Amino acid sequence: MYHFLLLFTMKIISVCFVLCWALFTNANNFSAIRIYSNLAEVVRTVDKLPLEFTNEEWRDIRSDSLWIFGENVTVTSQTISEKRKLMDGAKIYIRSPLSSEKNGIQLIKAVLVDEKRDLVKVEDPSIAASEPLYFTVRKEDIYRIDEPLEPKFTVNFTYTNPEKTQLFLSYLQSNIVWRTQYRLALYDDFSDLSAMASISNNGESPISVDQGELISGDINLEISNLRFNPSLRKTRLSEVKFFAFSAQADFAAADDAPPSVGPSQELAGLYVFPINKPFSVDVKSTYILSMFHPKTTVDRYGFISKSFSTQLTQGKAQRAYRLRSDRFLSEGSCMIREHDRIVGQTTIPNLAAKDKFEFAIGEDVDIVYKENVKLISSKQFNETNSIVINPNVQQDSLRTSVEITLRTGFVYEIHLEIENFKNRPVKVEYEQNGFSAYQRVKMLQTNKHHFIQESSTIKCNMTIPSQKKQSFIYSLELLK
Repeated sequence: MYHFLLLFTMKIISVCFVLCWALFTNANNFSAIRIYSNLAEVVRTVDKLPLEFTNEEWRDIRSDSLWIFGENVTVTSQTISEKRKLMDGAKIYIRSPLSSEKNGIQLIKAVLVDEKRDLVKVEDPSIAASEPLYFTVRKEDIYRIDEPLEPKFTVNFTYTNPEKTQLFLSYLQSNIVWRTQYRLALYDDFSDLSAMASISNNGESPISVDQGELISGDINLEISNLRFNPSLRKTRLSEVKFFAFSAQADFAAADDAPPSVGPSQELAGLYVFPINKPFSVDVKSTYILSMFHPKTTVDRYGFISKSFSTQLTQGKAQRAYRLRSDRFLSEGSCMIREHDRIVGQTTIPNLAAKDKFEFAIGEDVDIVYKENVKLISSKQFNETNSIVINPNVQQDSLRTSVEITLRTGFVYEIHLEIENFKNRPVKVEYEQNGFSAYQRVKMLQTNKHHFIQESSTIKCNMTIPSQKKQSFIYSLELLK
C-alpha cells in the first residue's frame, strides 16, 4: 500500500510538472521523449484536431499507442483513417502491347480513369479516333507524368473537457532508440569506467526535444501493434497521463555546454536517466551524450572453469575480471583497455549498485593447467526407498511400496597442476562442475589446500608465484 501511494503521489506531481512546464515555456512547441532500448514514447502538445501524419512518420509509429490527455480530459472515441488522394483523371502513358526487346518500349497517351482498378482511357487519335477506348492495364505498364502522392494518416479524438485546457499527445515510435557505451581503462593502481549514451534516430525526419529521459531495465515493450482492447486503452491512458519527468533536470540552463545525462533514479525496478537540456538528432544520425564516471573496483585473475572428467584434461586459464560499481549500470557494450591498449570487449548487463559482474575476454597463454583423476575406490550397494501409494486416501488407508535401486559409489583423488610463466605472481580462481551424471557430490575433507564445495561446484582461490608450478590435491565422493 505504501509503494502504491508513493507511486500515485509521484505521478500526480509529474503530470502537474509537465503541464506547468509546457505552459511556462511555449505550449505550442513543447515536446518530450522517453527513450527505451527498442522504441521511444513521445509526448507533445496538441494545437488542433485531427492530427495528420505523413507516410514516413506513420511507418515508425505504433498506432495502437496514440492517445491524448490533459487536465480533466476524458477521451470518448478515437478514429484512425488513411487519406490517399487518387490520381484519377491524371494524364499518363501506358506501355504498348507492341513493345519488345527488338522494337524497344512504345508508349501510348492515356488518362487514368480509375486508379483502384487500373482502368485507363486511350487518348491517342491513331488508336481511338472515333470513340473512347477503355481497358485495364497492369500497374507496371503505367508510366506517370506526375509523381504519385504519398498517403497520409489522420487521427481524431472526441473527448469531454469541462474546462479548456492544453491537450497532449502521446505515442510510441520505433525509429528512436538508445544504448549505453562503456570504456573501461585499467592501470596498475586504479580503474576508470566512463559511460556514454548513444541515441539513434533511424527515421526519415529529424527530432527536436525540449525534455528527455533514457529508461533502462527489463522492459516488455513490443514494437508491433497490439490488438485493440478498450480496457487496455483505459490503462494506457492512466499511465500516459502521468508521464514522469525528473525534477532534477535543469531545463532552464542557458549556458553553451552540451546536454548531458543526469544521475539515475530507480522506479519500479527500472532506472530513469534525465537529460538536462533540449537536444536534436538529425535524420539517420546518432547523438552521443556523456553519462557518468562511477567509482569502480576491478579484480584481475586467471579463471579455470571445467567440467569433471575421469580423463586427463589440460588447458589455459581465462583472462577474467570482476567489476563492481557504486551506482547502477545500464546494459551496454564495453571496450576494455589495459595501459591504453585495447585487450578485449564485453557486454555489461543491467547491474545493480555494488553488485558484481564477472567476465572473461580470452585465454591467458601464460597460465596453464593439467588435471589428472585417480580412482581410489568403488563399491555397489542397494538403496531402499519407500513410496506412498495413493496419497489422497485417509491416513489409516495409506499403503507404501518399497523401491530398491542399485547404486555405485566412487572415491576419486583429483591432482591439479597449475604453472605460471609470467614474471609476476597471479591470482587464479578454480571451479570444477559438470556432475550432472551423478546423484550426489561430496568433497572429502582436505587439510592442505582450501578447496570448498558450493552446491555441486568445487572451488578454490590460489596465488601462483612467478615462474612457478604448483600442485593441488583434493578428493571427491560421487554417487551414481
